[in-house]
Amino acid sequence: MLKEDLYLKGGKIPERLLLLAVYDPLMQGQHNKPLGADARSRVPCTIRGVLYTIQAGAIRLRADDGDLSVAAELLEVTPETLARIDVLEGYTRLYMRETVIATLVEGSVVSAMVYVMKRLSTGGNEARSGEWIS
Repeated sequence: MLKEDLYLKGGKIPERLLLLAVYDPLMQGQHNKPLGADARSRVPCTIRGVLYTIQAGAIRLRADDGDLSVAAELLEVTPETLARIDVLEGYTRLYMRETVIATLVEGSVVSAMVYVMKRLSTGGNEARSGEWIS
């Protein structure tokens, strides 16, 4: 059945949602959280990697398969919300998206996108706690 047929018959077209793991100011209680406020869900998770703080309070993630976990939140977002977050993150200019495995509190795992800084500058302080706090 075509989308147009479904619409004409009074059906509802399913909303397309994307999974995005956030580990920074987009998390609950942080200053950029309003950009993801229309997320259909927001649940705690962890992703594998290391966080670094660099100049001017910026943060970068090195996603990997190592032993360290980063505290994050898994958001279900629409393509429109993702586009707004892309602008904030400087997507394609400063950050790129990678696919990572996010582990939910109850132990289930899902694939999700995460923003990773394009150029991993030298220096910065490793956040061994695995948490970013503004």
